[in-house]
Amino acid sequence: MTKNTFKKSVAALALLGALPAVAGPATYAGALCTSVSGFAAPSIFRSGRLINQTGGAIEVVCPVQRNVVAPSFNENVSFLITARDPHLTENVCCTATLTEPDGTAITADSGCTAGADTANPKTISLNLATAFASVNGYIALRCELPGPYSGFQSTLSSFYISE
Repeated sequence: MTKNTFKKSVAALALLGALPAVAGPATYAGALCTSVSGFAAPSIFRSGRLINQTGGAIEVVCPVQRNVVAPSFNENVSFLITARDPHLTENVCCTATLTEPDGTAITADSGCTAGADTANPKTISLNLATAFASVNGYIALRCELPGPYSGFQSTLSSFYISE
């Protein structure tokens, strides 16, 4: 009897380990993002920043750990993206999307920096409305960084996520 109970306990723990962790805030380095457009890759610095030194605009996709508690799988996610935007006529823009496993978007929010600043970081605040996504649904964060302007590059420094 004890051996059977032990096997069931191990199986239950294995299933729990496969589920996402309890919801909580997390900060990620911009360097974790991957370029999905353009012909050149952005530069990654030891500080964790992603810098667009490619000569043109690029689009990157950033990994996001989905932290929900079973069985509700409801999302209420806020993002705070930190970027540098030295461009006078273009902005750093980001979109967060809650998506079903087949890629169908459930809810999304977008935002951009405003105005150029070569010295100070800017933030983009996004919030995904509370929505239900299945257990295999996912969150995607996509950002567009303009090309260099007058010798200055746009940068994706970090993104903070709170669920």
